[in-house]
Amino acid sequence: MNIKPLDAHFGAEVLGVDLGKDLDHAMMQQLTKALYSHRVIVIRDQDLNEHDYLKFGWAWGQPIPHVLDHLRMPGFPEMMTVGNIDKKDQHEAVRNGTVLWHTDQSYEAVPASVTMLYSIKTPETGGETQICNMVAAYQGLDARMKEKLDALLVAHQYGRGKLRPSEYAASPITTTNQHDQLPTFFHPLVMKHHVTGEKGLYAVGQSSYAIKGMGDSDAVTLLEQLKDHVLQEKYIYRHKYRVGDVAIWDTFQTLHSGTKINVATGEPDSRLLWRISVRGKPPIHH
Repeated sequence: MNIKPLDAHFGAEVLGVDLGKDLDHAMMQQLTKALYSHRVIVIRDQDLNEHDYLKFGWAWGQPIPHVLDHLRMPGFPEMMTVGNIDKKDQHEAVRNGTVLWHTDQSYEAVPASVTMLYSIKTPETGGETQICNMVAAYQGLDARMKEKLDALLVAHQYGRGKLRPSEYAASPITTTNQHDQLPTFFHPLVMKHHVTGEKGLYAVGQSSYAIKGMGDSDAVTLLEQLKDHVLQEKYIYRHKYRVGDVAIWDTFQTLHSGTKINVATGEPDSRLLWRISVRGKPPIHH
């Protein structure tokens, strides 16, 4: 296994492994160490079926069937397809429903700890995932601001955060049952990592809308100020997929967004990724 930093502000690529065959304790030790230090890792040149990929998901935690159950992959409810070629992707609200800065499952009681996307088809232009380093962004704050933020709890609800002009609304809720599973939950604004204990700003994207004990207008002002801060170029990596990439990011240490894409007209502009989000710790860290 060869792990080397990406030519970017952060992140690393991993070469020389076959996730379908080499998955063992020693490999997961190396991969988890790499992820927690680099925030995002890209494992190149994979050739996996759904079962292989889901098995790899379980090595990071418990895969989460998405609350928007109509978007789950048939036969594999813990997985979703993300792209522009499926029937569901004809609807712009679904196809571009990740084109907003967000943190997966931040609107649930137990948020995601890791998200991964496996690239099956990649367009010649566009289709990048943008990832923001929330640990570096926290470290870039002055001491007084860190002290102010450390004790704050933020209210999260699916799709309730303020959108920027360039962002799309989150993929819409379609049933009463989905809506009923999405009440407000509170999470720390400064999240201590569940394995390393390292601090980072947490989830100032699509689900964050209020702060406990703070007036609404002051809370929104602060959340928007923090969003401006974290979205500085020096904190962002844009991943341009190659077929066979498995891109993994630590959702306690990052914020991410898709990029706008049109419906595919043929192979050159087709995009298809398999998505898994997990919660909890990798079994090797239990």
